[in-house]
Amino acid sequence: MSPATGSTRAVERSTTAETGEEPQGASLVVRLIAAERLIRGVLLFIAGVYLITHSHNDFGRLADRIARAVELDPRRPFLHRIIVRLHNLHASTLLITGIAAIFYGVLETVEGAGLWLDKLWAEWLTVIATSLLIPFELYELVHKPSMLKVAGTAVNVAIVAYLALRLRKRLARS
Repeated sequence: MSPATGSTRAVERSTTAETGEEPQGASLVVRLIAAERLIRGVLLFIAGVYLITHSHNDFGRLADRIARAVELDPRRPFLHRIIVRLHNLHASTLLITGIAAIFYGVLETVEGAGLWLDKLWAEWLTVIATSLLIPFELYELVHKPSMLKVAGTAVNVAIVAYLALRLRKRLARS
């Protein structure tokens, strides 16, 4: 590393501090959050449309066929319970779930697009929407604990904390 390169980096750091811009790593974190929201939003939207358009299908029969196709025995207790639950789903339940998935998918996509474009309103929206769901996640975690729920809740708490801190810094600069 040459002395010129080191001094250039020092100038870049001081310029970043003077202009109030965040370092590149901070924007990478926001981009990762945005990408996660965009992907989840699109998948939820697709799932919602599928549920609405296939609300009269027998998902138990479909699960049974899939289990047999991948050479799993659908009579095993774990698989059998899932297949029976899917078989007993009502069309109205699937319709309501599909509509909720579409709305939530749109919300996640809007959050992701706004975060990707570095919009202040998107940070607010993400902090508020994610914060509102954390109590429900904690309730589920207490009543039906699993490592997946622990990880999901921890990620959402970290996202809220990071974006809230970022918002605080961003508002202090203006």
